[in-house]
Amino acid sequence: MAKDAAVMPSEKLPKGRGFPFRLWLFAIAMTAAAGGLGYYGWKLRGENERKDKEYTACATALPGAQRDAAAYVTCKSDLEAVSARQKENDEALAKMQSNLSATKDELTALRQQRIEAEKRLAAIQEIQGQFAKMIRPGELEVVARKGSLVVQLPAEVLFQSGSAEISQEGEYKVVEVGVILKRFPDRRFLVVGHTDNIPLKSSTMKDNWELSMARALTVTRVLVKAGMDPKRLVPAGAGEFDPVNGGDDIKAGNTSVEDRAKNRRIEIVLLPALAELPPLPESLSGARPAEQ
Repeated sequence: MAKDAAVMPSEKLPKGRGFPFRLWLFAIAMTAAAGGLGYYGWKLRGENERKDKEYTACATALPGAQRDAAAYVTCKSDLEAVSARQKENDEALAKMQSNLSATKDELTALRQQRIEAEKRLAAIQEIQGQFAKMIRPGELEVVARKGSLVVQLPAEVLFQSGSAEISQEGEYKVVEVGVILKRFPDRRFLVVGHTDNIPLKSSTMKDNWELSMARALTVTRVLVKAGMDPKRLVPAGAGEFDPVNGGDDIKAGNTSVEDRAKNRRIEIVLLPALAELPPLPESLSGARPAEQ
């Protein structure tokens, strides 16, 4: 088993409580902020009403005050000051109302994120449970790797050395996997071929990269034969450049016979749904201006 990709549940997938709990704490804080903004807006409305009365009283007294130059200047100055304060209050109130609307939108977005996160966790747990009966040492593993659920199949179980032609026994195993994965028609899967870093000696393939891609295509076609929707499958070849151990250091991940054997594998990775991804900035989304 890979050191950086422990079998379930030794590297545990995210539990259903941690993320929603933190999310709801933030939602509660947002709700409190929204209430505070509403209260401040209510106070501003009250002040506006009071200023309106002062404005009306001053405007009514203005004709009589014109007989007294000093009183006229004072009354006019007060009238202008009240008008300026009212304008400031109106602007502040409009800003508070805009912030309140934004806060409500944020709460709605947070609720949607929580729903999508729970859906993804449920899918992961269901897939893990479905494969539990199939997991056999040296044949198939379900692991968490780089934040994703991964079904790993050793290449030796599927292919001869240096070949992309799948064995009959290997095809049976891939069909078994496909029968389970097709029960999740709304999910997409990345089928990735991996190799060790030993150069090919006698093969029709140019290099390990081409070999890994050819093997991924072979497995993808078998999954389609098993009933999976080809639109839900993305084949890819990583060659020797993503060893199980060693991180980005290819040599460190291929220092022993055991390590190299672990690196020769096929991975089927559960991809996130589009709704689970953060939205792109409007400048990159290709959306037309809002007025359309």
